[in-house]
Amino acid sequence: MQKNIKLLTYTALMTAFVFVTTSVVKIPVPFTNGYIHAGDMSIFVGAILLGPTYGAILAGLGSAMADFFGGYAQWVLPTLLVKALMGYIVGALAHSRLKGKSLTVILIFFWFAAMIGLSHFVSQTPVEAIAGAVEEASDSAAATALVADFHRQIVIIGILVPAIAAVMALLSRRFGIKPVEIIGIMLGGIWMVLGYYVAAGIMYGSMIAAVFSIPWNIVQFIGGGTLAFIILNALKPTGIRNHINATLKK
Repeated sequence: MQKNIKLLTYTALMTAFVFVTTSVVKIPVPFTNGYIHAGDMSIFVGAILLGPTYGAILAGLGSAMADFFGGYAQWVLPTLLVKALMGYIVGALAHSRLKGKSLTVILIFFWFAAMIGLSHFVSQTPVEAIAGAVEEASDSAAATALVADFHRQIVIIGILVPAIAAVMALLSRRFGIKPVEIIGIMLGGIWMVLGYYVAAGIMYGSMIAAVFSIPWNIVQFIGGGTLAFIILNALKPTGIRNHINATLKK
């Protein structure tokens, strides 16, 4: 009984933390009427500390409430589903016994394949189709410029994200972070990007317009992952991780 009360209290606190960090700073994203925020940082921290079940709860509820009270009610259901699974993925990997070497190889291959695939998809889409689907690029010249910007973003992000992950891996032992937790952050973030892409494509009736929001969502999760890495290191002297792990094992 006492164990459940403690875990529910931690979950409620982290749900509130997700809500606040998602709500306080919002940067509107063109193409989908959505926004990017710092809430992923809280999801990563909460899921790594509390595991998959509580991670799913705090991620889904905290993010969905932020959308509802922030004027993005149309995103509540997609956010609840996408973020809950994101929290579950991060928590499941963080509390697994996997070493992560094979997953790392697969993840690296998938990442670069995805970046190449995205660039190819946009390159093969007629400029006229982009101009017709994307409100911000209403003519061929604007659509051509948008495509060029997208390719630049993909190249930068395609290199930057693995570089940041590599730095995290090198510092993981000193920071008291398990390599599999970094993999969890990356996989959870990739799922979030994919989930929101599909949701936006369905909601707005255009998978073409939705693809241009992908770089923004990648920036959101890698920024959140970096901040979570720093916060988890700051929590190390407090012993809170050991305390929560002991509570989970009772």
